[in-house]
Amino acid sequence: MFANRRLQKNDDRHGALTVEFCLVVPIIFFLFFGALEITAINILRQSAGNAAYEAARKAVIPGGTAQDAENTATQMLTMLNCHHGSSVSVSESQEKVSVTITVPAAQNSWGMTKFVGNINITETCVLSRDKF
Repeated sequence: MFANRRLQKNDDRHGALTVEFCLVVPIIFFLFFGALEITAINILRQSAGNAAYEAARKAVIPGGTAQDAENTATQMLTMLNCHHGSSVSVSESQEKVSVTITVPAAQNSWGMTKFVGNINITETCVLSRDKF
């Protein structure tokens, strides 16, 4: 008698697991792909910041030029595979060098551009020149 009652309760929920699964899975996939895209954006931001630093470092050493900085930044962005549509701007003064790198996220995304839209990641590094 007890076994019959347990079977009867399970029959009432027949198909509930499938409905719950169909409701929850799209939300989980959305969160998963959103997390992947945020990770890709963070990697782009870190890569642009590192390339800006290396480029500014190349320009502040004695004999370094703005063209050296631009070449270094372009080389770093290419090596990190985030050079698509990127731009490098170098400004120099007697005391400081400033390198600004802009990377469009949609052109350097992992394929899920619906999450990032038209975001441009901009990183700037300002270093003081060596005085000898």
